[in-house]
Amino acid sequence: MDPISSIDTSIYSGIYENRAVSTQKQVSDTSFVPKENEYDYRAKDIDLSNYYATVRPEDLVSTVGNNVVQSANNLDNAMINALANGYTVNDVCNMKSAQAAYRANCTVFKSVLELSV
Repeated sequence: MDPISSIDTSIYSGIYENRAVSTQKQVSDTSFVPKENEYDYRAKDIDLSNYYATVRPEDLVSTVGNNVVQSANNLDNAMINALANGYTVNDVCNMKSAQAAYRANCTVFKSVLELSV
């Protein structure tokens, strides 16, 4: 007798029947009725006059400049760690993410400087 044909498959039909019965019990007779006006998605009136009056350009430029310096330090540290570890995959990923952060911070710094002038 072939070992595959000797497998008893009678248990599978019982499992299928039990599953069909259990799924029928889960269906309820009541239908779902969503609540109306549960969330109000209409835009509320917001007064944006003097929105930027509280932002001081000096603070913004210094903050963005500090972010550029910090991201440059992070990039330097990632490159130093890569040299020390022998350029593992993790080190390359760290360098690429630090480089992307540095470029993004430089772009923001350039935009802030252009807007402040």
